[in-house]
Amino acid sequence: MLTPTRRRVLVGVTGSLTNLQAIRTAVDVARERDAVLYAVHVWEPGRRLERPPAAAPASGNFPRVLHVHKAFSEALGGLPRDVDVRLVVVEGQPEARLARLGDKDTDLLVVGATTRTWRRPRLGDSVAGYCTRHARCPVLIVPPHEMARAALARRDRGLVAVLTGRGSVT
Repeated sequence: MLTPTRRRVLVGVTGSLTNLQAIRTAVDVARERDAVLYAVHVWEPGRRLERPPAAAPASGNFPRVLHVHKAFSEALGGLPRDVDVRLVVVEGQPEARLARLGDKDTDLLVVGATTRTWRRPRLGDSVAGYCTRHARCPVLIVPPHEMARAALARRDRGLVAVLTGRGSVT
């Protein structure tokens, strides 16, 4: 007799402010669905977190695994004890790798919307947009945290003030 496989929730991990919100949401969804949470960090060659020694892939991925742990610490205070979390570190383009990993109808891929994508919905050039077009599973796009939206608004006001000659806005 075949045993049913558990549902999967996949979340990309970058550690950005918007991503921390996506991690929190993915953990909540995994709890609700009694699903396994796959925390996926995709790294692109040439965009290394630190310069790992040229060694076996497992040891070369150590700084990236630490990066995932740090993101969970910042989002939740650490890995949740009540959710089965699996850390995945892969090389490639984030949008393509995330879309390919969500390959089952029962999967759910959770991605954060950048503040730019959220304010001016143009999903064509974002990870979220790529995933919604190419993943075989449903994609949940998490809006940026209020702090990220506020930071962007402050930056935009400062830019407008400088362009109009009114000085800087705090």
